Amino acid sequence: MYNETAPGQAPLFQSVRTEAGKARVRAAVSGFQNRPEQVQPSAAERTAAIKAQFDMRAMAPQDIDRMFDALVQTGHPMTAPMLLLNSMGERFRSHLASLAGKDYDSSKPLDLVAVAQLQIQRARKQGSASGGWESFLAFLAPSAPQPAQTVTQAPMDHVARLAQQAQVRPN
Repeated sequence: MYNETAPGQAPLFQSVRTEAGKARVRAAVSGFQNRPEQVQPSAAERTAAIKAQFDMRAMAPQDIDRMFDALVQTGHPMTAPMLLLNSMGERFRSHLASLAGKDYDSSKPLDLVAVAQLQIQRARKQGSASGGWESFLAFLAPSAPQPAQTVTQAPMDHVARLAQQAQVRPN
C-alpha cells in the first residue's frame, strides 16, 4: 500500500507502531466517524429518494424525463424498465412524433401504473409474455420502505402490492 501525501504534508500513517502513529490513526478514524453528513446513501436509497419525488399515477412527460435523468445521474443501471420509462418521456415521444410529421402534446400526465397494468392484461389476453411490463410495474414500486408512513405513501404501497400480484399470476 502506498503512502502518498500532498506536497508539504506529513504522511498520515507513517507508523502505527509508535504512540504518535497510533494517535494519528485514532484521530483520522475519529475525524471520519464525526462526519455523518458526508456518508453517501446507498444506490437503493438514492433510487428510492428519486422515485418518492414523483407521482407514478399522474406524471407529466417532462417529469418522466427528469426522473430518468436523475436515476441515470445516480448510476442506476440501464435496464429494461429504465428503457420503458425513457420511452414514455417527452424527449422520446416528441422525437417519435416529429418522425411521423406530427406535434406531440406533452401537457397530459400519464398514469404509469395503469399503462403497465393495461399492457400486462393485453399481453396475457393475447397469450404473449408479460414479464417486461411486470418488471416495469415492480420498478415503479417504492424501492425501500420509509420509516414514517404518510398519506402520500399509501398509493405507492398499493403499487407495490400490484407489482407483486402481477409477478405471481401466470402469463
